[in-house]
Amino acid sequence: MTPLNPQMRVIIVLAAAAIACAPRLAWSWPAPQFPDEPMPPPPADPPPPITPSAAPVPAAEQVEPPPSPAELAERIEELERRQTELEGEAARNDSTREQVKALIPLGRFITVFIDVGAFAVAGDGSGIRSDLGHYHFPQYAGHVPAEWTFMGDPLATTINSLGEPADISNSRAIHTDTIHSKGHPSVLVNSIGLSIAKRVTESISISALAELLPRPGPDILDVELAQIHWRPSHTVNFEISAGKIDSVLGVEYRSQDAPKRTGITPSLICRYTCGRPLGVQARLERGRLIASASLTNGDNFDERFEPHLQLKLNNLPTFAGHLQWVFPLGQGLEVGVSGAIGPQDNQPDPGIAQWHVGLDIQLRDLHDFDVAAELVQGSQDGSPMSGITCGGAPCLTYKGGYALVAHRVNSWLTPYVRVDFRNAIHLKGADFVYESHTLRSTVGARFAMTSRVLAKIEYTINREINGVPEFNDDVLTSSLVVATD
Repeated sequence: MTPLNPQMRVIIVLAAAAIACAPRLAWSWPAPQFPDEPMPPPPADPPPPITPSAAPVPAAEQVEPPPSPAELAERIEELERRQTELEGEAARNDSTREQVKALIPLGRFITVFIDVGAFAVAGDGSGIRSDLGHYHFPQYAGHVPAEWTFMGDPLATTINSLGEPADISNSRAIHTDTIHSKGHPSVLVNSIGLSIAKRVTESISISALAELLPRPGPDILDVELAQIHWRPSHTVNFEISAGKIDSVLGVEYRSQDAPKRTGITPSLICRYTCGRPLGVQARLERGRLIASASLTNGDNFDERFEPHLQLKLNNLPTFAGHLQWVFPLGQGLEVGVSGAIGPQDNQPDPGIAQWHVGLDIQLRDLHDFDVAAELVQGSQDGSPMSGITCGGAPCLTYKGGYALVAHRVNSWLTPYVRVDFRNAIHLKGADFVYESHTLRSTVGARFAMTSRVLAKIEYTINREINGVPEFNDDVLTSSLVVATD
């Protein structure tokens, strides 16, 4: 082997040193710059060193200092105060529950309703006019002043279920003008009613109806019904009632109150059949036969339109009865006859009588149609005074009737039509005479928004017949009835 000279040795040493330093130089040497390639990102900083923290102390090792006696006493006092409050609140809740429990049965036999309406009547609001100059009824000249010789019907312009006329004008037969509209349209609270019906024992029950009438003058409180009922047998449908009772004449009286009436206003003959006199009544239902009879202190006229209500001078009662047979048509076709006889009201002679007879039919739910119709006729003989005819007690003869047809279109809409008439002569000596010959046509609709909210609207056309001149007294009226049951 040939020995190396000194120059070659130096070269070999330098080459070895360069090879050993090549990796470090490659890491730190800047990369070559190429126009089409991006620069590589710089190396990330190393994460900071983790410094150990102190270990948490377990909750069991955290010991709180015990409360002082003062703190314990304060806590005990606070607990006692809260216990007292809770006991008082529990006692109040128990008392409230007992009161509510006691009041729950009241909802089963107490019903409250409010009837609010609006109306407009043509003319002066009344259904009568004076026969000035005795032009149309000359037979009364020299007997009754022309101003008190009336044509028309004082109750033709009724505007609510109570039968109140919008105005009575200068009427002398009806003394109290409860509305007195003078032909002006108005909104009115027709009535606020409170009805009670409660079974007291297995055989005895009570029922009553009182109505408050807010009016422009003094408000009127009218006790319509106050009855005690007795059922002597549980096997026979027989009942005896006493007190201020319902009439037994016809069928209209059964649905005369605002929540029950199909329409708004009563018929022209309701004044003769819808009264609620004082007396006793018996009612029997036996198969298809329904029979009722009453003995009353006076007639079955609506007492709102009879003056001097306190003068019941009769020494004998009035007897009234009704017989009805139910035929199997629809939900029942009821055909009935009724009658009444007794001494005339407001005079002491029991020999001066008055009488009433009537026919009625009522058809229920035949293909969603309801029909009711009545015909009545009656007379009060009156009595003379000082040679004046009918001067002691007034004379009255009347005939009248109505037919009502209602159709339930659906669960909330029931349109109806009614035609009614009245022919009557009412004479009271030289005080007044009424020649009432009126034909009415009524169209209306009943809206049952719920079972307890009823809205009604109707229009009545009044026409005078039998020689009475025509005058303007048509009626537009409405009613909103809300009842608690």
